[in-house]
Amino acid sequence: MTLTACPGMTAKDNERFQALVARNVSPGMPFVTAIQKLVKAGFSCDDRVSAPLVTCSLNRQSLLPYVCIEPVDLTADAERRTLMLVSPRPIRCAGL
Repeated sequence: MTLTACPGMTAKDNERFQALVARNVSPGMPFVTAIQKLVKAGFSCDDRVSAPLVTCSLNRQSLLPYVCIEPVDLTADAERRTLMLVSPRPIRCAGL
């Protein structure tokens, strides 16, 4: 599967995505709480690895034959107790 810029996606769409992330998580909050809040907002997070970086994504189906993937990287402290950094990445799309 190749990820590309989404047809019809604008800078405004990325701004809305970043605002959604900011409403749910912020640096300094408990790491487990951040994961729980994103999952409740519809994100999938793979926190099974013990690394301090966890990627979460929100996948949105389009009427066209592609899915939009809205990814955010969460970086925790070494003990994975506190969220240190929230890094939303640009929305990407994958053709179906």
